[in-house]
Amino acid sequence: MINQTIVMYVVAGVLAVLLIVLVLEFFLLRNKLNRLYRKYMYFMKSAEGGSIEVKLSTEVRELREMIASSENMLHQQELLANMQLQSFQKTGLVRYDAFDDTGDKLSFSLTILDGKNNGFILSSLAGHDASRIYAKKVTNGQCREALSAEEAESINLALNTLMPDMAQQAQQAAEAAAESGYTEYTAAPSQTMQDFREPADDYNQPAQNPGQPAPHDHKIDMAKKN
Repeated sequence: MINQTIVMYVVAGVLAVLLIVLVLEFFLLRNKLNRLYRKYMYFMKSAEGGSIEVKLSTEVRELREMIASSENMLHQQELLANMQLQSFQKTGLVRYDAFDDTGDKLSFSLTILDGKNNGFILSSLAGHDASRIYAKKVTNGQCREALSAEEAESINLALNTLMPDMAQQAQQAAEAAAESGYTEYTAAPSQTMQDFREPADDYNQPAQNPGQPAPHDHKIDMAKKN
């Protein structure tokens, strides 16, 4: 009987010690949790007093809107690049006297080309009694019709016009972005406006025509008619 009583006291003492330890651990953990919560609230509060979670959510939403806007801008850039390539932007003008009895160089040959070197040649032959206007088509910098020396010179002037190749660079950047899957494009820091003033390779190509230039053939035509 005495042994059982001793055992019960021992067990009760052990349980009391364990209970005290558990209570101490509980208060210690609660204290640590409170400190951690205060630190969490300190870091989650922004300078304006709002929650950083809300700020991060707002930043992420704005970032997604910026990405969508940049994609739209890239698409618009591609459209503008194509429009610029298809617009007339290079000209070559040569003035001359079509006839020996005229002066002041009233006759002219005007070549107008787009970014792909497509366009036309407009020649006006002015005389004392009459004037004539001719138009010839130019494709890829070439004309399939016979050209006078002035018209050939006009084409060469148009082809050698120094034009910015920004549209071509924008189109190449858009194609590179589409191939790589990226939607952002930033110009290189070393790229200056001087780089944009460099002529494209096809601008420096001389005019190639299947027919030989016929210098002053309009003078012969007018002389025969007179």
